[in-house]
Amino acid sequence: MALRVFFDGSGKSDDHPTITVGGFLGDDDLCKEIEHEWNAATKNRVFHFSDFGKPRCNLGSHTWSAIERTAFLKKLASIINREGSYIFTASLEIAAFNEILYKAAYPQELGPSFSACAYGAILNTEALLLKEGRQHREVHYAFEKGDREHEIKKIFADWNSKNSEYKGLRSHTFLPKNTTLLQPADLVAGIVQRCVVSAFNAFPSLDNGLARTRLQTFDRHYSGDGVTATIVSGHDHDKCWIVNPKSFDFLDQIGSRFFERHPDQLKKRMKQSPYKPKSAEKPTV
Repeated sequence: MALRVFFDGSGKSDDHPTITVGGFLGDDDLCKEIEHEWNAATKNRVFHFSDFGKPRCNLGSHTWSAIERTAFLKKLASIINREGSYIFTASLEIAAFNEILYKAAYPQELGPSFSACAYGAILNTEALLLKEGRQHREVHYAFEKGDREHEIKKIFADWNSKNSEYKGLRSHTFLPKNTTLLQPADLVAGIVQRCVVSAFNAFPSLDNGLARTRLQTFDRHYSGDGVTATIVSGHDHDKCWIVNPKSFDFLDQIGSRFFERHPDQLKKRMKQSPYKPKSAEKPTV
């Protein structure tokens, strides 16, 4: 039975200090159950976390009381965070990442902040599968259509190369925003992004000096209504992370060593990765 992963993003590099990619993993049968229960809870209306509680919300939640909105979000959270489901998130500080990106030898290998964040979420997922001995299971990843497809496709092209042990085992697709199983991913990403922004605003550095910081480190910034805890409980110590600059600096060093040994691959990779950071992204001091 194949495993399925749904990821969505929250935050914009021009408007927010952090960005988050989050979602969940489950097998085919579990995903069918989540889809059925989610549609029942939302009455087949499209849920967007950023619209929730506002007049444009398709659910009419702007007319609900605060207690009703909290209860509904907890109900949705319990549909996702259940036995057999794995919640994954990756967040990064945009300014700190851009500083690494600007001085990187091969910035196209990292891509802009959303792509880098997506790589972090994917690698978190693969690390767990490796730990559990499930790395040779068939895994299908789904993202929202339009989410930096060019860069994200690159990692799957690498996995499907003739020398990869994952050849034929990893696939991906980009789906419309209203796809039912992208909506739980939207909720996960939105809730965690809200927590990370709160933590950043309290102390504008989430870096612990290591490659990653556990989301659980900032549990005092979980929402007081219990929604954040309902979403990430059981996952926030080993599957939900802030990815620090040290990780991206390390990845750039790996890329540099690879291209030194295989200079013929550089031109090919440049064609595969059209992204080039703008000089405007140079951090101000």
